[in-house]
Amino acid sequence: MTKTVALQKCDDYDFEKVLVCVRKLLELVPPPNVRGKTVLLKPNILYPKAPELAVCTHPVVVGAAVRAFVELGAARVIAGESPAIAGSATAAKLVGMYDQVINNGGEWADFKEHVNVPCPDGKVVKNIDFAKQFQEADIVVSLSKLKSHQLMAYTGAMKNLFGLMIGLEKAGCHYRFSKKEDFAAFLTDLVIAAKPGYAIMDAIVGMDGPGGPGSGDPIKLGFLAASDNILALDWKCAELVGYNPHLIANLEDALQRGLWLESEKEIKTTGASEESCRCTTFKIVKEPSETLQKMLPGWLNFIATKALLKTPHFNARKCKKCRRCEQICPAHIIKMNGADSTARLADKSKCLHCFCCHEICPADAIKLRRF
Repeated sequence: MTKTVALQKCDDYDFEKVLVCVRKLLELVPPPNVRGKTVLLKPNILYPKAPELAVCTHPVVVGAAVRAFVELGAARVIAGESPAIAGSATAAKLVGMYDQVINNGGEWADFKEHVNVPCPDGKVVKNIDFAKQFQEADIVVSLSKLKSHQLMAYTGAMKNLFGLMIGLEKAGCHYRFSKKEDFAAFLTDLVIAAKPGYAIMDAIVGMDGPGGPGSGDPIKLGFLAASDNILALDWKCAELVGYNPHLIANLEDALQRGLWLESEKEIKTTGASEESCRCTTFKIVKEPSETLQKMLPGWLNFIATKALLKTPHFNARKCKKCRRCEQICPAHIIKMNGADSTARLADKSKCLHCFCCHEICPADAIKLRRF
């Protein structure tokens, strides 16, 4: 059975242009029937930054999606997010997303209280806490931004649903699933629990490079994409910017479970051609080479593995002393001694290499280095 991903070229964030493209995406690959139902849109707000920096789903894309689902007859269109360290409504207002949602007939939801959602088919969890608005929704739609990611290499529609969890609860999952393969399995379980009915990818301007997903480089990609199959959407978008999706841990985990795809060969595209959306200059995040490690026996392999692990390094000149890294660290090893001190790792041996601190730093004061 084919799984279809719709592509539409879009060069800028002019509202009318984006709205036309979103309408076309919904025509090419229709979402579930939303008439008379409640739709929950989940955009990405890592933390409040200007839209042109590509940290968040662009507010115009969110506004256009709200308008499009209202036009399809949805009784309610709710948009909500839970930034790791920031008030939900405040963050949405700062990036311009709140006004786009309200002005186009939607409601903004503050993710403050959670509900427990069962996940009986999960591999590593059997229940997950989501924001209570999840229970109000008949259909969940992921509205993601295409970005590079230091831990998972790529982040898109599937990982975006991690934001259905509230605030610092997400950091606790990094502590609980500190191995990359376990965290990947957790992300798959989370998507199983969320049961998204549709997903739209903002790839008009994405983010690439080693600073992703919070302080990478904006890169013009020039397209929007959508699908009713969330894995197919991520697989195709990752492929279009140069990734081998098999090497993206959570995508491969989902594929191996056969939940949304039996094979990547099932994916087809419609709308704009794949070649017109392909980017050959996207700076992907690569895994350290495993070839050398496989050649090294015993203790040399152990040393090589440790040497290849990235560790946060703090730039005292850039640090704004906001303490966000200290608050989000799941291992509680980032410390600031006094009001005039900058952040530091109190115990490098306990670092989980989850890169939450790097992801959340608003000043680009944390770099990840292997040595």
